[in-house]
Amino acid sequence: MPDSSLAARPALLSRPGLAAAARRPALPIVVAVVLTALLAGGIAWTMTGKTVLLSVDGQQQEVDLRGSTVEDVLAAAGIEAGERDVVVPAVGAEVEDGDRVALRRARQITLVVDGEERQVWVTATSVDEALDQIGLRDGALALSASRSRSLPPEGFRLEVGTPKDVVVVADGVQRPFTTTTATVGEALAAAGIAYDDDDGFSKYPAERVVAGDRLQVARVATAEVTETLGVPFRTENRDDAGLVVGRTKVLQAGQAGSARQVVLQTTVDGAVGTRTLVSLTELAAPVTRIVAVGTKPKPVSAPTSARASAAAPATTSSAPRSSTGGAGSLNWAALAQCESGGNPSAVSSTGKYRGLYQFSYATWAGVGGSGDPAANSAGEQTYRAQLLYNRSGAGQWPSCGPRLFN
Repeated sequence: MPDSSLAARPALLSRPGLAAAARRPALPIVVAVVLTALLAGGIAWTMTGKTVLLSVDGQQQEVDLRGSTVEDVLAAAGIEAGERDVVVPAVGAEVEDGDRVALRRARQITLVVDGEERQVWVTATSVDEALDQIGLRDGALALSASRSRSLPPEGFRLEVGTPKDVVVVADGVQRPFTTTTATVGEALAAAGIAYDDDDGFSKYPAERVVAGDRLQVARVATAEVTETLGVPFRTENRDDAGLVVGRTKVLQAGQAGSARQVVLQTTVDGAVGTRTLVSLTELAAPVTRIVAVGTKPKPVSAPTSARASAAAPATTSSAPRSSTGGAGSLNWAALAQCESGGNPSAVSSTGKYRGLYQFSYATWAGVGGSGDPAANSAGEQTYRAQLLYNRSGAGQWPSCGPRLFN
């Protein structure tokens, strides 16, 4: 008996749907066509694209692009060059597959050289390279950062001290010194010179150091000094009618006193400068010297014939006399008129010169006079003047002496 399932298969295969299913082996052909098209497109891109080696601040990367210029390379890498950045080759230059492009980013540096600040731009990536670009190539520079320090893209502050030859003078010693510091205070500290605010300076510590400076420190010290002083006594004169004019007598001897003073004393390098009195205290009072001064008129003795003849010229007429002969023959009246206006009691404005012929006390005593010349008679004064002339000549009266010979 035939199998009923097998008998039914021809009918199922004759249906239209089953017939379409039977044609499915055509699908792989379509897929093959699509893959062929895609592969063809990929080959076409590969043939038109480029690979360029891009270096940014020394860091290298490969960049694939379909453009033809350096600008396209940067765009493909997602990089935008600033106006101070350096690009080699130039942005508009053509590139080929396998070419190299270098970009150096510009960095702003706050540069402080010996205390003076300014802004500079560099494309360096290290402190050492930046110094070279700026032109500071001296190996003796003092730097706030090591030469190998990398420069960040956002900027950097760099302090630089250049070597400066100066002369340092302190404590009696003078020596040359080379410093890379910016200020006088820093230079003194580097030279091992300690100082304080009381000291004196040729340049203030906050000022900048300049090559050739003479940096001098004067040691200023201020201290209170206590001293004991002698206080001189004074002299008091008292008129005494019991003593003849010209006589004196010490009634009480003088004695110096003492005092203690405190002085604020300033010294500069050991030498005394200013002294300011702080206090003065009396320790012992001085004792005044008291002197009795005679006021009793001196008795007038009768002049001798020689004195009488000598006194005559002071009161007689001033007629011309001969310059020959002794002192008595000279014109004493003319000399007296010139010296004192003919007044026997005349006293100079200073009190030093007295009488007709303006004797000083010392000269008057030197020719034997006693007491006050102006208190003596005209005859006594003329007599003593003639003695002076016979001893020393008319030069004793520099201005009026020539009148003697009129």
